[in-house]
Amino acid sequence: MGYLQMGLVDQDWEVRSLDDLNPDDLQLVSDFFNEQFPGVFYPKCTPEIFKWKLGPSNPAGQGFLTVAVSDGLVVGTASGTRKILTEGENLINAIEIGDTFTHPDFRKNGRCKTPFSKSANEDEYFELSIFGRLVSETIMRACSEGVVFVYGTPNENSKPPYLKRLKFSEIDKGKIHSHVILTSKIKSLHKIRWLLSCINILVQFYSHILSYIIFQRNSLKEISDEEFLAFSIQACELIHYQPDKVVLVNNPEVLKHRYIMHPSHSYRFFQIDIGGVHKGVLVTYEVIRSSGVSSFVVSDWLISDTRIEKRLSLFISKLSSVNKQSETISFWEHGSLAKGSNFLLGIIKRKNISVISKDFRNTDPLKPSEFGDFRIGWSDNG
Repeated sequence: MGYLQMGLVDQDWEVRSLDDLNPDDLQLVSDFFNEQFPGVFYPKCTPEIFKWKLGPSNPAGQGFLTVAVSDGLVVGTASGTRKILTEGENLINAIEIGDTFTHPDFRKNGRCKTPFSKSANEDEYFELSIFGRLVSETIMRACSEGVVFVYGTPNENSKPPYLKRLKFSEIDKGKIHSHVILTSKIKSLHKIRWLLSCINILVQFYSHILSYIIFQRNSLKEISDEEFLAFSIQACELIHYQPDKVVLVNNPEVLKHRYIMHPSHSYRFFQIDIGGVHKGVLVTYEVIRSSGVSSFVVSDWLISDTRIEKRLSLFISKLSSVNKQSETISFWEHGSLAKGSNFLLGIIKRKNISVISKDFRNTDPLKPSEFGDFRIGWSDNG
């Protein structure tokens, strides 16, 4: 039976762990995403994506995948991707919870046929909600294997049950912002494309003048995978982690896995030079959103000069000159907004990004640990 024929025949479902990453099971998961939620994974969902982030090639360790199944078809998913975090000098065994999707026909119908495990919360909610049951099952298995910190970036639909039902805390509230730069290629504004072209020229002029005033001679040029990895060895040695903030550990092995070995994204690397000296790299890729808008995404960056970190938007705005076809340039920013300079650089705030966490360490629940930074590339979830 296919999804089109499923209808409302049988709304009951069972829970299955797919941590062994069986290829046939992963194909069912991929079919679920491609048929029910096209565009979540670009260009499409494949078994290789789950093998990449949840399999043994992940330097942080093997992850967790839990699904709901009805009549042999996947009708819901949740994953836990292993991450190595640090808080000062303390390494944290963590997972990112995500890929939480439920077939529309099963959101308010049906019941779980799988009995609760001995350590599970037997609240009736977890018999009725695919989302709640799969997330809780994923976290239980992760904790049994030493995970002590769980975080995620939920949308506005899933955030309330994370906070109310699953007892997560919202952290970094109002501190992480999603930004875009509109380019002259944006199709929905084709009637004023000439105006966008003029604005882009002015923005480029402003960014080049300001960056010269601040940094003198500087440039942004594309480099190879090998050059990126070579710079990562140098840059990672200079990273000083904040003692009271949680951040993702970036080392050459992690960066290679995330940006060189990704099964569906082809990353491009742009080196920042100041006075002829290599000072940073912007990590980018191109994607078509589920809305149909193409975007040049600034996924991550490595910076060895703190002056550049404070003025990074200057170099992000320069990407307009190397972007050939994407309609927008997008990135996340953590911390206070430089509203004036961002406006002059053509940077528009889209929304705040929500981050939630569940900390199983012996910490004060009223003072949850917060992130010191957070970038698009720090999330591997659909």
